[in-house]
Amino acid sequence: MIKKVNMKRFIYFFVFFLLLTLSLFFVMNSLGSKTIQESLVNSSKNQLAYTESILDGIISEASLYGIQYTADTSVRFYQSKIQEMNNYDAQMKKNDIYDRISAPLLSSQAIESIGIYWKSDGTFIFTGHDSLAKQPFQKVTQRGWQIVNNNLYYFSIYPYIHEPKNPANIQYIVGVKLKKEYLTSLLEKAVSGGESSNAFLLVNKSLMISNKAVDIRIEEKAKETITPNAHEILKFDYHINDDDYYVLSKYIEPIDTYLVTYTRMSDFLNPLNRNKQVFFVSILMILIIGLIVIFMFYRNYYRNVYLLDKKFYQVEQGNYSTRISENPDNQFYSLFKSFNHMVAKIQALFASLKIETELRRNAEVKQLQAQINPHFLYNNLFFIMAVAKTSPEAVMQMSKHLAEYYRYLTKMNSDNVTLASELQLADHFLSIMSLSKKINYEINLPPELGEHLIMPLIIQPMVENAIQHGIEEQQGAYRVTIDVKELDTGALIIVADDGKGLTAEEIHQLMARLENESPPEGSRGIGLWNIHHRLKNAYGELSGLRFFINDWGGLSVLAFIDFSLDEGGQYAIIDS
Repeated sequence: MIKKVNMKRFIYFFVFFLLLTLSLFFVMNSLGSKTIQESLVNSSKNQLAYTESILDGIISEASLYGIQYTADTSVRFYQSKIQEMNNYDAQMKKNDIYDRISAPLLSSQAIESIGIYWKSDGTFIFTGHDSLAKQPFQKVTQRGWQIVNNNLYYFSIYPYIHEPKNPANIQYIVGVKLKKEYLTSLLEKAVSGGESSNAFLLVNKSLMISNKAVDIRIEEKAKETITPNAHEILKFDYHINDDDYYVLSKYIEPIDTYLVTYTRMSDFLNPLNRNKQVFFVSILMILIIGLIVIFMFYRNYYRNVYLLDKKFYQVEQGNYSTRISENPDNQFYSLFKSFNHMVAKIQALFASLKIETELRRNAEVKQLQAQINPHFLYNNLFFIMAVAKTSPEAVMQMSKHLAEYYRYLTKMNSDNVTLASELQLADHFLSIMSLSKKINYEINLPPELGEHLIMPLIIQPMVENAIQHGIEEQQGAYRVTIDVKELDTGALIIVADDGKGLTAEEIHQLMARLENESPPEGSRGIGLWNIHHRLKNAYGELSGLRFFINDWGGLSVLAFIDFSLDEGGQYAIIDS
Protein backbone atom coordinates (compact mmCIF):
# COMPACT_ATOMS: atom_id res chain seq x y z
CA MET A 1 0.00 0.00 0.00
CA ILE A 2 2.85 2.40 0.83
CA LYS A 3 4.23 1.90 -2.69
CA LYS A 4 1.06 3.26 -4.26
CA VAL A 5 0.65 6.33 -2.00
CA ASN A 6 3.43 8.89 -2.47
CA MET A 7 3.94 11.82 -0.15
CA LYS A 8 2.23 14.38 -2.40
CA ARG A 9 -0.91 12.30 -2.60
CA PHE A 10 -0.81 11.81 1.13
CA ILE A 11 -0.73 15.60 1.69
CA TYR A 12 -3.64 16.05 -0.70
CA PHE A 13 -5.53 13.35 1.11
CA PHE A 14 -4.81 14.94 4.49
CA VAL A 15 -6.09 18.37 3.41
CA PHE A 16 -9.11 16.80 1.73
CA PHE A 17 -9.82 14.82 4.88
CA LEU A 18 -9.78 17.95 7.06
CA LEU A 19 -12.07 19.83 4.68
CA LEU A 20 -14.38 16.84 4.51
CA THR A 21 -14.38 16.71 8.31
CA LEU A 22 -15.43 20.37 8.48
CA SER A 23 -18.25 19.86 6.02
CA LEU A 24 -19.47 16.71 7.66
CA PHE A 25 -19.40 18.35 11.06
CA PHE A 26 -22.30 20.59 10.16
CA VAL A 27 -24.37 17.57 9.26
CA MET A 28 -23.17 15.67 12.32
CA ASN A 29 -23.94 18.64 14.56
CA SER A 30 -27.51 18.76 13.28
CA LEU A 31 -27.87 15.01 13.58
CA GLY A 32 -26.27 15.13 17.02
CA SER A 33 -28.73 17.73 18.23
CA LYS A 34 -31.59 15.69 16.84
CA THR A 35 -30.21 12.50 18.40
CA ILE A 36 -29.84 14.19 21.79
CA GLN A 37 -33.40 15.44 21.61
CA GLU A 38 -34.70 12.02 20.62
CA SER A 39 -32.64 10.40 23.36
CA LEU A 40 -33.93 12.85 25.96
CA VAL A 41 -37.51 12.40 24.81
CA ASN A 42 -37.20 8.61 24.84
CA SER A 43 -35.58 8.74 28.28
CA SER A 44 -38.36 10.99 29.56
CA LYS A 45 -40.97 8.70 28.04
CA ASN A 46 -39.37 5.72 29.76
CA GLN A 47 -39.34 7.56 33.11
CA LEU A 48 -42.95 8.62 32.63
CA ALA A 49 -43.95 5.07 31.68
CA TYR A 50 -42.09 3.75 34.73
CA THR A 51 -43.90 6.22 37.00
CA GLU A 52 -47.19 5.25 35.38
CA SER A 53 -46.50 1.58 36.07
CA ILE A 54 -45.86 2.34 39.76
CA LEU A 55 -49.02 4.46 39.87
CA ASP A 56 -50.98 1.62 38.27
CA GLY A 57 -49.65 -0.67 40.97
CA ILE A 58 -50.76 1.73 43.68
CA ILE A 59 -54.19 2.05 42.06
CA SER A 60 -54.49 -1.75 41.87
CA GLU A 61 -53.37 -2.12 45.49
CA ALA A 62 -55.88 0.42 46.79
CA SER A 63 -58.68 -1.07 44.67
CA LEU A 64 -57.83 -4.54 45.95
CA TYR A 65 -58.05 -3.44 49.60
CA GLY A 66 -61.34 -1.67 48.92
CA ILE A 67 -62.88 -4.78 47.34
CA GLN A 68 -61.31 -7.07 49.96
CA TYR A 69 -62.88 -5.31 52.94
CA THR A 70 -66.17 -4.79 51.12
CA ALA A 71 -66.44 -8.56 50.77
CA ASP A 72 -65.02 -9.30 54.22
CA THR A 73 -67.43 -11.46 56.27
CA SER A 74 -66.77 -9.54 59.49
CA VAL A 75 -67.70 -6.27 57.79
CA ARG A 76 -70.74 -7.68 56.00
CA PHE A 77 -72.36 -9.07 59.15
CA TYR A 78 -71.11 -6.40 61.54
CA GLN A 79 -74.41 -4.55 62.00
CA SER A 80 -76.50 -7.69 62.35
CA LYS A 81 -74.14 -9.17 64.97
CA ILE A 82 -73.69 -6.12 67.19
CA GLN A 83 -77.44 -5.97 67.73
CA GLU A 84 -77.16 -9.26 69.60
CA MET A 85 -74.06 -8.25 71.60
CA ASN A 86 -73.58 -6.25 74.74
CA ASN A 87 -71.62 -3.03 74.62
CA TYR A 88 -68.31 -4.69 75.48
CA ASP A 89 -68.57 -7.38 72.81
CA ALA A 90 -69.76 -4.81 70.27
CA GLN A 91 -66.74 -2.65 71.01
CA MET A 92 -64.41 -5.66 70.73
CA LYS A 93 -65.97 -6.50 67.37
CA LYS A 94 -65.40 -2.95 66.24
CA ASN A 95 -61.79 -3.11 67.44
CA ASP A 96 -61.29 -6.35 65.49
CA ILE A 97 -62.45 -4.68 62.25
CA TYR A 98 -60.20 -1.70 63.04
CA ASP A 99 -57.23 -4.03 63.46
CA ARG A 100 -58.02 -5.81 60.19
CA ILE A 101 -58.15 -2.61 58.12
CA SER A 102 -55.08 -1.19 59.89
CA ALA A 103 -52.89 -4.19 59.03
CA PRO A 104 -52.17 -3.18 55.36
CA LEU A 105 -50.97 0.27 56.46
CA LEU A 106 -47.96 -1.30 58.18
CA SER A 107 -46.52 -2.58 54.88
CA SER A 108 -47.90 -0.10 52.35
CA GLN A 109 -46.06 3.12 51.55
CA ALA A 110 -48.81 4.54 49.37
CA ILE A 111 -51.98 4.11 51.46
CA GLU A 112 -52.65 6.75 54.09
CA SER A 113 -55.89 5.46 55.63
CA ILE A 114 -58.81 3.06 55.21
CA GLY A 115 -62.34 3.74 56.45
CA ILE A 116 -65.71 1.93 56.55
CA TYR A 117 -68.99 3.86 56.81
CA TRP A 118 -72.42 2.27 57.47
CA LYS A 119 -75.14 4.52 56.10
CA SER A 120 -78.01 3.13 58.18
CA ASP A 121 -76.72 4.25 61.57
CA GLY A 122 -73.73 6.41 60.62
CA THR A 123 -71.17 4.04 62.18
CA PHE A 124 -67.65 4.95 60.96
CA ILE A 125 -64.45 2.95 61.55
CA PHE A 126 -61.38 4.87 60.39
CA THR A 127 -57.65 4.25 60.70
CA GLY A 128 -56.73 7.93 60.68
CA HIS A 129 -57.25 10.82 63.07
CA ASP A 130 -59.00 13.38 60.86
CA SER A 131 -62.26 14.49 62.51
CA LEU A 132 -63.70 15.40 59.10
CA ALA A 133 -62.75 12.12 57.43
CA LYS A 134 -66.39 10.90 57.43
CA GLN A 135 -67.66 13.65 55.14
CA PRO A 136 -66.35 12.24 51.83
CA PHE A 137 -67.94 8.86 52.69
CA GLN A 138 -71.39 10.44 53.25
CA LYS A 139 -71.46 11.80 49.68
CA VAL A 140 -70.46 8.56 47.89
CA THR A 141 -73.07 7.26 45.44
CA GLN A 142 -71.05 4.84 43.31
CA ARG A 143 -67.98 2.67 43.25
CA GLY A 144 -64.68 4.01 41.87
CA TRP A 145 -61.97 6.63 42.24
CA GLN A 146 -62.80 10.13 43.38
CA ILE A 147 -60.79 13.24 44.11
CA VAL A 148 -61.77 15.04 47.29
CA ASN A 149 -59.88 18.16 48.38
CA ASN A 150 -56.94 17.25 46.12
CA ASN A 151 -56.77 13.78 47.69
CA LEU A 152 -57.27 10.50 45.85
CA TYR A 153 -59.84 8.04 47.27
CA TYR A 154 -61.02 4.67 46.09
CA PHE A 155 -64.60 3.91 47.26
CA SER A 156 -66.16 0.45 47.20
CA ILE A 157 -69.83 -0.08 48.11
CA TYR A 158 -71.92 -3.00 49.30
CA PRO A 159 -73.71 -4.76 47.63
CA TYR A 160 -70.61 -5.11 45.49
CA ILE A 161 -71.63 -7.73 42.88
CA HIS A 162 -74.69 -5.83 41.62
CA GLU A 163 -74.09 -2.18 42.30
CA PRO A 164 -77.38 -0.57 43.50
CA LYS A 165 -78.84 2.00 41.15
CA ASN A 166 -80.47 3.82 44.05
CA PRO A 167 -77.90 5.29 46.47
CA ALA A 168 -80.37 4.68 49.30
CA ASN A 169 -79.83 0.93 48.91
CA ILE A 170 -76.13 1.18 49.72
CA GLN A 171 -75.47 -0.60 53.05
CA TYR A 172 -71.90 0.49 53.71
CA ILE A 173 -68.93 2.13 51.99
CA VAL A 174 -65.22 1.19 52.15
CA GLY A 175 -62.81 4.02 51.30
CA VAL A 176 -59.04 3.85 50.71
CA LYS A 177 -57.11 7.13 50.73
CA LEU A 178 -53.68 7.49 49.07
CA LYS A 179 -50.85 9.46 50.65
CA LYS A 180 -50.43 12.78 48.96
CA GLU A 181 -46.76 12.91 50.02
CA TYR A 182 -46.12 9.57 48.34
CA LEU A 183 -47.69 10.79 45.10
CA THR A 184 -45.49 13.88 45.26
CA SER A 185 -42.35 11.76 45.71
CA LEU A 186 -43.53 9.51 42.88
CA LEU A 187 -43.52 12.50 40.53
CA GLU A 188 -39.77 12.86 41.15
CA LYS A 189 -39.29 9.50 39.39
CA ALA A 190 -41.02 10.83 36.26
CA VAL A 191 -38.26 13.38 35.54
CA SER A 192 -34.48 13.44 35.49
CA GLY A 193 -34.26 16.08 38.19
CA GLY A 194 -32.65 19.49 38.24
CA GLU A 195 -34.16 22.84 37.29
CA SER A 196 -34.71 21.83 33.68
CA SER A 197 -37.56 19.35 34.29
CA ASN A 198 -40.72 19.03 36.37
CA ALA A 199 -43.81 16.81 36.73
CA PHE A 200 -47.39 17.38 37.91
CA LEU A 201 -50.88 15.86 37.89
CA LEU A 202 -53.88 17.55 36.28
CA VAL A 203 -57.40 16.65 37.38
CA ASN A 204 -60.35 18.19 35.53
CA LYS A 205 -57.70 20.45 33.94
CA SER A 206 -56.76 21.76 37.37
CA LEU A 207 -53.39 21.34 39.06
CA MET A 208 -53.66 18.70 41.75
CA ILE A 209 -50.14 17.72 42.78
CA SER A 210 -46.74 18.87 41.50
CA ASN A 211 -43.15 17.91 42.15
CA LYS A 212 -42.22 21.60 42.56
CA ALA A 213 -43.47 24.99 41.42
CA VAL A 214 -44.93 24.74 37.91
CA ASP A 215 -44.44 27.40 35.23
CA ILE A 216 -47.94 28.80 34.78
CA ARG A 217 -47.41 29.25 31.03
CA ILE A 218 -46.52 25.58 30.56
CA GLU A 219 -49.46 24.56 32.75
CA GLU A 220 -51.88 26.56 30.58
CA LYS A 221 -50.31 25.14 27.41
CA ALA A 222 -50.67 21.63 28.78
CA LYS A 223 -54.34 22.18 29.58
CA GLU A 224 -54.91 23.20 25.95
CA THR A 225 -53.21 20.19 24.40
CA ILE A 226 -53.92 17.19 26.64
CA THR A 227 -56.36 14.57 25.34
CA PRO A 228 -57.79 11.48 27.10
CA ASN A 229 -55.61 8.92 25.27
CA ALA A 230 -54.82 6.07 27.67
CA HIS A 231 -52.66 4.12 25.19
CA GLU A 232 -50.01 6.63 24.11
CA ILE A 233 -47.69 9.21 25.63
CA LEU A 234 -48.40 12.49 23.84
CA LYS A 235 -45.68 15.07 23.14
CA PHE A 236 -45.69 18.72 22.10
CA ASP A 237 -42.99 21.40 21.96
CA TYR A 238 -43.22 24.80 23.55
CA HIS A 239 -40.99 27.88 23.11
CA ILE A 240 -40.74 30.58 25.81
CA ASN A 241 -38.38 33.49 25.25
CA ASP A 242 -35.03 31.81 24.46
CA ASP A 243 -35.91 28.47 25.99
CA ASP A 244 -37.31 25.42 24.21
CA TYR A 245 -39.35 22.86 26.13
CA TYR A 246 -40.87 19.51 25.25
CA VAL A 247 -43.94 18.46 27.21
CA LEU A 248 -45.15 14.87 27.68
CA SER A 249 -48.58 13.85 28.93
CA LYS A 250 -50.20 10.51 29.76
CA TYR A 251 -53.83 9.97 30.64
CA ILE A 252 -54.35 7.73 33.71
CA GLU A 253 -57.81 6.38 32.98
CA PRO A 254 -58.75 4.71 36.34
CA ILE A 255 -58.36 7.98 38.25
CA ASP A 256 -59.26 10.32 35.33
CA THR A 257 -55.98 12.19 35.78
CA TYR A 258 -53.19 13.44 33.46
CA LEU A 259 -49.54 12.87 34.33
CA VAL A 260 -47.58 15.72 32.72
CA THR A 261 -43.80 16.31 32.53
CA TYR A 262 -41.75 19.02 30.82
CA THR A 263 -38.02 19.44 30.15
CA ARG A 264 -36.00 22.48 29.04
CA MET A 265 -33.91 21.48 25.99
CA SER A 266 -31.52 24.44 26.01
CA ASP A 267 -29.81 23.14 29.14
CA PHE A 268 -28.67 20.11 27.13
CA LEU A 269 -27.96 21.78 23.76
CA ASN A 270 -25.82 24.68 25.02
CA PRO A 271 -22.81 22.42 25.78
CA LEU A 272 -23.10 21.01 22.25
CA ASN A 273 -22.93 24.51 20.76
CA ARG A 274 -19.85 25.30 22.84
CA ASN A 275 -18.22 22.10 21.62
CA LYS A 276 -18.96 23.22 18.08
CA GLN A 277 -16.94 26.39 18.54
CA VAL A 278 -14.07 24.53 20.16
CA PHE A 279 -14.12 22.04 17.30
CA PHE A 280 -13.63 24.71 14.63
CA VAL A 281 -10.61 26.16 16.43
CA SER A 282 -9.17 22.68 16.96
CA ILE A 283 -9.53 21.74 13.30
CA LEU A 284 -7.70 24.88 12.20
CA MET A 285 -4.82 24.19 14.59
CA ILE A 286 -4.66 20.55 13.50
CA LEU A 287 -4.47 21.64 9.86
CA ILE A 288 -1.50 23.92 10.48
CA ILE A 289 0.35 21.52 12.77
CA GLY A 290 -0.44 18.60 10.47
CA LEU A 291 1.16 20.24 7.44
CA ILE A 292 4.29 20.99 9.45
CA VAL A 293 4.50 17.42 10.75
CA ILE A 294 3.97 15.97 7.26
CA PHE A 295 6.83 18.01 5.86
CA MET A 296 9.18 16.92 8.67
CA PHE A 297 8.00 13.34 8.39
CA TYR A 298 8.73 13.25 4.69
CA ARG A 299 12.24 14.60 5.12
CA ASN A 300 13.31 12.46 8.05
CA TYR A 301 11.27 9.26 8.06
CA TYR A 302 9.25 8.48 4.96
CA ARG A 303 12.13 7.62 2.63
CA ASN A 304 13.77 5.38 5.23
CA VAL A 305 10.50 3.63 6.02
CA TYR A 306 9.91 3.05 2.32
CA LEU A 307 13.39 1.49 2.01
CA LEU A 308 12.81 -0.71 5.04
CA ASP A 309 9.44 -1.85 3.66
CA LYS A 310 11.09 -2.74 0.34
CA LYS A 311 13.74 -4.85 2.09
CA PHE A 312 11.14 -6.63 4.21
CA TYR A 313 9.24 -7.49 1.05
CA GLN A 314 12.40 -9.03 -0.41
CA VAL A 315 12.83 -11.12 2.74
CA GLU A 316 9.18 -12.18 2.49
CA GLN A 317 9.87 -13.42 -1.05
CA GLY A 318 12.72 -15.58 0.24
CA ASN A 319 15.73 -13.35 -0.50
CA TYR A 320 17.63 -13.75 2.78
CA SER A 321 20.87 -12.35 1.34
CA THR A 322 19.48 -8.80 1.04
CA ARG A 323 21.03 -6.13 3.27
CA ILE A 324 20.66 -2.36 3.94
CA SER A 325 23.70 -0.10 3.70
CA GLU A 326 24.42 1.29 7.14
CA ASN A 327 25.15 4.99 7.62
CA PRO A 328 25.96 6.04 11.20
CA ASP A 329 24.57 9.53 10.52
CA ASN A 330 21.18 8.13 9.58
CA GLN A 331 18.52 8.29 12.28
CA PHE A 332 17.53 4.75 11.30
CA TYR A 333 21.08 3.43 11.75
CA SER A 334 20.23 1.21 14.73
CA LEU A 335 17.12 -0.12 13.04
CA PHE A 336 18.94 -0.93 9.78
CA LYS A 337 21.73 -2.62 11.73
CA SER A 338 19.18 -4.72 13.62
CA PHE A 339 17.48 -5.61 10.33
CA ASN A 340 20.73 -6.83 8.79
CA HIS A 341 21.51 -8.86 11.90
CA MET A 342 18.01 -10.38 11.94
CA VAL A 343 18.13 -11.39 8.26
CA ALA A 344 21.55 -12.96 8.71
CA LYS A 345 20.29 -14.95 11.68
CA ILE A 346 17.20 -16.07 9.74
CA GLN A 347 19.36 -17.16 6.81
CA ALA A 348 21.60 -19.21 9.07
CA LEU A 349 18.63 -20.61 10.98
CA PHE A 350 16.86 -21.88 7.86
CA ALA A 351 20.03 -23.58 6.62
CA SER A 352 20.57 -25.20 10.01
CA LEU A 353 16.91 -26.16 10.33
CA LYS A 354 16.83 -27.94 6.99
CA ILE A 355 19.91 -29.99 7.85
CA GLU A 356 18.66 -30.75 11.34
CA THR A 357 15.24 -31.82 10.06
CA GLU A 358 16.75 -34.25 7.56
CA LEU A 359 18.97 -35.70 10.27
CA ARG A 360 16.02 -36.02 12.64
CA ARG A 361 13.90 -37.85 10.10
CA ASN A 362 16.71 -40.24 9.24
CA ALA A 363 17.39 -40.85 12.93
CA GLU A 364 13.68 -41.46 13.55
CA VAL A 365 13.48 -44.09 10.82
CA LYS A 366 16.66 -45.76 12.04
CA GLN A 367 15.27 -45.81 15.55
CA LEU A 368 12.05 -47.42 14.39
CA GLN A 369 13.93 -50.00 12.40
CA ALA A 370 16.08 -50.78 15.44
CA GLN A 371 12.95 -51.25 17.56
CA ILE A 372 11.93 -54.33 15.55
CA ASN A 373 12.26 -57.19 18.00
CA PRO A 374 15.56 -59.05 17.29
CA HIS A 375 14.00 -62.18 18.82
CA PHE A 376 11.67 -62.19 15.81
CA LEU A 377 14.66 -63.04 13.56
CA TYR A 378 16.06 -65.64 15.98
CA ASN A 379 12.75 -67.44 16.36
CA ASN A 380 12.21 -67.63 12.61
CA LEU A 381 15.74 -68.95 11.98
CA PHE A 382 15.16 -71.66 14.59
CA PHE A 383 11.86 -72.46 12.86
CA ILE A 384 13.70 -72.88 9.55
CA MET A 385 16.19 -75.20 11.22
CA ALA A 386 13.40 -77.22 12.83
CA VAL A 387 11.42 -77.87 9.63
CA ALA A 388 14.32 -77.95 7.16
CA LYS A 389 14.20 -81.76 6.86
CA THR A 390 10.49 -82.35 7.22
CA SER A 391 8.94 -79.44 5.27
CA PRO A 392 11.16 -77.85 2.60
CA GLU A 393 8.11 -75.94 1.30
CA ALA A 394 7.69 -74.22 4.68
CA VAL A 395 11.40 -73.35 4.66
CA MET A 396 11.06 -71.75 1.23
CA GLN A 397 8.02 -69.70 2.22
CA MET A 398 9.58 -68.59 5.49
CA SER A 399 12.84 -67.66 3.78
CA LYS A 400 11.02 -65.72 1.05
CA HIS A 401 8.85 -63.67 3.42
CA LEU A 402 11.71 -63.14 5.85
CA ALA A 403 13.98 -61.89 3.06
CA GLU A 404 11.29 -59.54 1.71
CA TYR A 405 10.53 -58.33 5.23
CA TYR A 406 14.14 -57.38 6.07
CA ARG A 407 14.89 -56.06 2.59
CA TYR A 408 12.02 -53.56 3.07
CA LEU A 409 13.33 -52.51 6.48
CA THR A 410 16.94 -52.12 5.42
CA LYS A 411 16.25 -50.27 2.14
CA MET A 412 13.26 -48.24 3.28
CA ASN A 413 13.26 -44.56 2.24
CA SER A 414 10.86 -42.48 4.30
CA ASP A 415 10.19 -40.15 1.34
CA ASN A 416 8.51 -42.77 -0.86
CA VAL A 417 6.69 -45.09 1.58
CA THR A 418 3.15 -45.73 0.37
CA LEU A 419 0.13 -47.20 2.05
CA ALA A 420 0.35 -50.24 -0.23
CA SER A 421 4.03 -50.88 0.61
CA GLU A 422 3.35 -50.59 4.33
CA LEU A 423 0.53 -53.12 4.04
CA GLN A 424 2.81 -55.37 2.00
CA LEU A 425 5.29 -55.27 4.90
CA ALA A 426 2.45 -56.22 7.26
CA ASP A 427 1.49 -59.06 4.87
CA HIS A 428 5.05 -60.45 4.99
CA PHE A 429 5.04 -60.20 8.78
CA LEU A 430 1.70 -61.99 9.12
CA SER A 431 2.75 -64.65 6.59
CA ILE A 432 5.85 -65.37 8.68
CA MET A 433 3.81 -65.54 11.87
CA SER A 434 1.16 -67.81 10.29
CA LEU A 435 3.86 -70.36 9.37
CA SER A 436 4.91 -70.80 12.99
CA LYS A 437 1.53 -70.18 14.67
CA LYS A 438 -2.11 -70.81 13.90
CA ILE A 439 -3.05 -67.39 12.59
CA ASN A 440 -5.63 -66.44 9.98
CA TYR A 441 -5.39 -62.90 8.67
CA GLU A 442 -7.08 -60.67 6.13
CA ILE A 443 -5.96 -57.36 4.61
CA ASN A 444 -8.50 -55.08 2.86
CA LEU A 445 -7.16 -52.08 0.91
CA PRO A 446 -9.18 -50.06 -1.64
CA PRO A 447 -7.03 -49.88 -4.81
CA GLU A 448 -7.36 -46.10 -5.13
CA LEU A 449 -5.64 -45.58 -1.76
CA GLY A 450 -2.56 -47.71 -2.33
CA GLU A 451 -0.24 -45.07 -3.82
CA HIS A 452 -0.79 -42.41 -1.14
CA LEU A 453 2.37 -41.52 0.79
CA ILE A 454 2.42 -42.11 4.54
CA MET A 455 4.98 -42.18 7.35
CA PRO A 456 6.98 -45.42 7.57
CA LEU A 457 6.49 -48.19 10.12
CA ILE A 458 3.02 -47.21 11.33
CA ILE A 459 0.98 -50.34 10.56
CA GLN A 460 3.52 -53.12 11.27
CA PRO A 461 3.98 -52.24 14.99
CA MET A 462 0.17 -52.19 15.38
CA VAL A 463 -0.04 -55.69 13.89
CA GLU A 464 2.85 -56.93 16.03
CA ASN A 465 1.10 -55.55 19.14
CA ALA A 466 -2.13 -57.38 18.17
CA ILE A 467 -0.28 -60.73 18.02
CA GLN A 468 2.03 -60.36 21.04
CA HIS A 469 -0.46 -58.80 23.50
CA GLY A 470 -3.69 -60.07 22.04
CA ILE A 471 -3.55 -63.47 20.33
CA GLU A 472 -0.59 -64.96 22.23
CA GLU A 473 -2.22 -64.08 25.59
CA GLN A 474 -5.62 -65.61 24.75
CA GLN A 475 -6.13 -69.39 24.41
CA GLY A 476 -7.69 -70.26 21.02
CA ALA A 477 -7.27 -66.79 19.47
CA TYR A 478 -6.09 -66.83 15.87
CA ARG A 479 -7.72 -64.00 13.81
CA VAL A 480 -6.20 -60.70 12.67
CA THR A 481 -7.70 -58.23 10.17
CA ILE A 482 -6.38 -55.00 8.66
CA ASP A 483 -9.13 -52.83 7.16
CA VAL A 484 -8.41 -49.59 5.32
CA LYS A 485 -11.43 -47.36 4.72
CA GLU A 486 -11.52 -44.20 2.61
CA LEU A 487 -12.66 -40.98 4.32
CA ASP A 488 -13.10 -37.41 3.00
CA THR A 489 -9.44 -36.41 2.93
CA GLY A 490 -7.67 -39.54 4.09
CA ALA A 491 -7.90 -43.13 5.20
CA LEU A 492 -8.96 -44.94 8.37
CA ILE A 493 -6.76 -47.90 9.34
CA ILE A 494 -8.25 -50.50 11.71
CA VAL A 495 -6.20 -53.42 13.06
CA ALA A 496 -8.40 -55.94 14.90
CA ASP A 497 -7.74 -59.26 16.67
CA ASP A 498 -9.77 -61.81 18.62
CA GLY A 499 -7.21 -61.99 21.40
CA LYS A 500 -7.27 -61.13 25.07
CA GLY A 501 -8.71 -57.64 24.68
CA LEU A 502 -8.91 -54.95 27.35
CA THR A 503 -11.57 -53.74 29.75
CA ALA A 504 -12.92 -50.19 29.53
CA GLU A 505 -10.81 -49.22 32.54
CA GLU A 506 -7.68 -50.75 31.00
CA ILE A 507 -8.33 -48.86 27.74
CA HIS A 508 -8.65 -45.65 29.73
CA GLN A 509 -5.36 -46.32 31.51
CA LEU A 510 -3.64 -47.18 28.21
CA MET A 511 -4.78 -43.91 26.62
CA ALA A 512 -3.53 -42.01 29.66
CA ARG A 513 -0.07 -43.57 29.24
CA LEU A 514 -0.02 -42.76 25.52
CA GLU A 515 -0.95 -39.10 26.14
CA ASN A 516 2.09 -38.56 28.39
CA GLU A 517 4.77 -36.36 26.85
CA SER A 518 7.52 -38.81 27.86
CA PRO A 519 7.57 -42.48 26.76
CA PRO A 520 6.75 -45.21 29.30
CA GLU A 521 9.56 -46.78 31.28
CA GLY A 522 10.83 -50.10 30.03
CA SER A 523 10.14 -51.60 26.61
CA ARG A 524 6.43 -52.48 27.06
CA GLY A 525 4.13 -49.96 25.43
CA ILE A 526 6.86 -47.81 23.88
CA GLY A 527 5.94 -48.93 20.34
CA LEU A 528 2.31 -47.75 20.64
CA TRP A 529 3.45 -44.53 22.36
CA ASN A 530 5.84 -43.83 19.49
CA ILE A 531 3.15 -44.43 16.84
CA HIS A 532 0.58 -42.36 18.74
CA HIS A 533 2.82 -39.28 18.97
CA ARG A 534 4.14 -39.59 15.41
CA LEU A 535 0.57 -39.67 14.08
CA LYS A 536 -0.50 -36.62 16.11
CA ASN A 537 2.63 -34.70 15.12
CA ALA A 538 2.20 -35.43 11.41
CA TYR A 539 -1.57 -35.53 10.89
CA GLY A 540 -3.11 -33.58 13.77
CA GLU A 541 -4.73 -34.40 17.13
CA LEU A 542 -7.48 -36.54 15.56
CA SER A 543 -4.91 -38.93 14.08
CA GLY A 544 -3.69 -40.45 17.34
CA LEU A 545 -4.43 -44.06 18.19
CA ARG A 546 -7.89 -45.04 19.44
CA PHE A 547 -8.90 -48.37 21.03
CA PHE A 548 -12.22 -50.17 21.35
CA ILE A 549 -13.54 -53.68 22.00
CA ASN A 550 -14.63 -55.43 18.78
CA ASP A 551 -17.34 -58.02 18.11
CA TRP A 552 -14.87 -60.89 18.66
CA GLY A 553 -14.19 -59.69 22.19
CA GLY A 554 -10.66 -58.69 21.24
CA LEU A 555 -9.15 -55.27 20.67
CA SER A 556 -9.35 -52.99 17.62
CA VAL A 557 -6.79 -50.24 17.12
CA LEU A 558 -7.76 -47.27 14.93
CA ALA A 559 -5.55 -44.66 13.25
CA PHE A 560 -6.48 -41.84 10.85
CA ILE A 561 -4.15 -40.69 8.04
CA ASP A 562 -4.94 -37.26 6.54
CA PHE A 563 -3.58 -37.21 2.98
CA SER A 564 -4.40 -33.51 2.55
CA LEU A 565 -1.62 -32.56 4.99
CA ASP A 566 1.01 -34.32 2.86
CA GLU A 567 2.90 -35.50 5.92
CA GLY A 568 2.09 -32.26 7.76
CA GLY A 569 3.34 -31.18 11.15
CA GLN A 570 7.09 -31.06 11.35
CA TYR A 571 7.40 -32.85 8.00
CA ALA A 572 5.95 -29.85 6.15
CA ILE A 573 9.17 -27.80 6.36
CA ILE A 574 11.30 -30.30 4.43
CA ASP A 575 12.71 -29.03 1.12
CA SER A 576 11.44 -25.51 1.78
